[in-house]
Amino acid sequence: MVVPVIDFSKLDGTAAERAETMAQIDKGCKEWGFFQLVNHGVPKELLDRVKKVCLESYRLREAAFMESEPKLYLKYIKQQ
Repeated sequence: MVVPVIDFSKLDGTAAERAETMAQIDKGCKEWGFFQLVNHGVPKELLDRVKKVCLESYRLREAAFMESEPKLYLKYIKQQ
């Protein structure tokens, strides 16, 4: 099985290319729940910054969870 890869630039092509691309998007959503877009026009620098911010956000969330975990555990034990 291979994750669907969709060429987003085809949406600007002919009516047939646009229809085919829309069908690929529909199929990717229905059968996979996701797909990979190529030729979408988003600059690599922006994608790199978004990835960096997301990773930092997850790191901070994990750190906050680890700090609160003992409190949550103690609260759970007291309820038993």
